[in-house]
Amino acid sequence: MILKELSIINYKNIAQAELQLSPKINCFIGNNGMGKTNLLDAVYYLSFCRSYTNPVDSQIIKHDSDICMLQGKYIFEDSTQEEIYSGIRRRQKKQFKRNKKFKTANVISYIIFIT
Repeated sequence: MILKELSIINYKNIAQAELQLSPKINCFIGNNGMGKTNLLDAVYYLSFCRSYTNPVDSQIIKHDSDICMLQGKYIFEDSTQEEIYSGIRRRQKKQFKRNKKFKTANVISYIIFIT
């Protein structure tokens, strides 16, 4: 499966980002501290329902904010699509939606990001 689109709001140091990704190769270039690793961690979080670098979910929310949202559109080999949404508020449980229906993390986390 391929991640085609990615939307990020208040994830670590990324205030907002909208990405259209290539099915082949995507290259992220920037200075230290610009958010390249956090962008990759956002993809991991959306795919596995947890951060690769931080086990505490509330710490992925940007410092000045109370909410963090990730949304991605995955396309399968048979051209079917799935939209995955993740939202977390400070001091509340994280929420996931798969094709606009609420799900628990263990139902969604089977999705694997393949390049």
